[in-house]
Amino acid sequence: MYLKLYNSKAQCIQEKEFEELVASITSVNLKESQGMEAIKAFSIMVRTELARKLGVYGGTGCSIHKGSDLCDEKGHCIMFEVQDGAVGEIYRQAACSTQGLIITFDGKPIKPYYHYRCGGATENSENILGSKITYLRRVLCSHCKSVSDENNEKHFAVEELEHILNTKIVKPENTYTSIVGMFEDIDVDDQNRVRSLKIGNKQFKGNELMELLKLNSTRFNYTPVKFLFKSIGMGHGLGLCICGANEMAGMGKSYEEILKYYYTGIKLEAMEIVEAGKPLKGRKFVLDAGDEEGKDENLDIVLNLASLLRDDGATIRLTRQGEANVALSDRAAISNEEKPDFFISILQNSFAGPGVSGTEVYHFRGDKESERIAKLIIEEVSNTLETKNRGVRTAEFYLLRQVRASAVIIYLMYITNPQDAAKLSDPAMRLKAAKGIHQAIVKYYCPLVRE
Repeated sequence: MYLKLYNSKAQCIQEKEFEELVASITSVNLKESQGMEAIKAFSIMVRTELARKLGVYGGTGCSIHKGSDLCDEKGHCIMFEVQDGAVGEIYRQAACSTQGLIITFDGKPIKPYYHYRCGGATENSENILGSKITYLRRVLCSHCKSVSDENNEKHFAVEELEHILNTKIVKPENTYTSIVGMFEDIDVDDQNRVRSLKIGNKQFKGNELMELLKLNSTRFNYTPVKFLFKSIGMGHGLGLCICGANEMAGMGKSYEEILKYYYTGIKLEAMEIVEAGKPLKGRKFVLDAGDEEGKDENLDIVLNLASLLRDDGATIRLTRQGEANVALSDRAAISNEEKPDFFISILQNSFAGPGVSGTEVYHFRGDKESERIAKLIIEEVSNTLETKNRGVRTAEFYLLRQVRASAVIIYLMYITNPQDAAKLSDPAMRLKAAKGIHQAIVKYYCPLVRE
C-alpha cells in the first residue's frame, strides 16, 4: 500500500510505500539509541497516526495540498516529524515485525501522544487538552527516574517575566512576605523597622542584619529580582514516555506491554486496508425514504443509493422498503439500534407558489461532520441534476434531534415546481440524484477517489 506525500522542498507529491514511511518517520523522531521493543512500540504509534489519514478511518487527505494523503509540514497532517533521509536497518526491522498493527480504542485509531520523559508520572488529558480522553489516563512511571534532564533550570529576572508573559508584577512596598525555609518569623515595629528575622535556620536582629549586609538602616524590605524555574521531565506528559519505554524494553518488556502500560484500555489490532473498488468497506448507513409527498420517488432514489453504496462495500439499513408508512419515532429507533456512521433522509419540499425550486440539505446545529457531508451532497446533487442550490441549513427537526448519529435531511427539489417535478418523475433523473449523493459520500471518506 502506498501513501501520497507532499514534499515541501521538492514541491511535489511523492508516492511512499506505507511501511517504509513508518520506518522513516520512526527513525527521524527517535534520534537516540532505543531498545528494540521500544522502537517497535514507536513504530506502531507512527502507523496508528498514519492510519488516521486513511479513508477507511475517516481520513480526508491533506487540507492544503490537493491530491495528497499527507504533507511533510511539521504538525500539519500528523504530529510526527517527516523527513527524507537514510533509514537504519533496525527501524525497518521494527516496522516489518509489527507490520499492520495499530493502537485502537473502541475500534478506532487513537491519537498516540508521547513525550520524552515524564519524570515520575504521565498526565491526564483534561489537564493538558481540556477534555477527558479515556485512553490518556495518568500512570505512575518509575522507569525514567534515573534519566537526567538537560537544561532543566531557567533563570528569569522580574522584567523578563513581565515581558515574556505580558503581565505586570507589582513589587511590594513595606510588606514583608514569609518565604518558607528562607525568610520567616518577621517582627516589624510600627515604623516598619525590622526588629528580628529568621533567615534559613538562624534568627537575626534587625540591626545585626543591617551591619552584616551593610544596609543603610533597619527600615528595609526585600523583593525577589530573579526566579529559578526547575523542571522535572521533558514534554507535556501525555501518553507514552520515551525514556520510560526504553527502560521497560531494557527490562525485557514487550512492545505490547509498553503500549498498554502508557495507553489505558487500548487494543492492538490489524489495520483495515481499503480494498480496490471498495472505498466504503466497514461503513454503515441508515437510509430513510420520506413517506409524504413523492414517497414513491423517494423510495426509488433510496434504493438506487443503497445499491451504489453496497457496491462500494458499505452496510445499509432502510427505514422502509415498501408502501407502508413508518412513524418518525420508529425511524429514529432503527437508526439508534444500528448506530450508523450517517443517517440520511431523502424527501421533497413543497411551497404554495410554483416558482420556488431547488435542493436544501439540513443538519443539526453543532454537528461538524454532518455539516461537512451536507456541503458535499448539495454541491454534487445540484451540479448533477442542474437544479438550484438552496444551501446547507441547520434545523431541529424531530429526526435530527432524536437520531443519535450524524444525520442529514435532503429536501431533494420541490414537488410543487413543474420543472423539479418533471425531473423527479423521470427514473433516469432519480438515478442521477442517487449517484450525486453517492459521489458526495465517497468524497467525504475518500477525497482522493473518483475526483
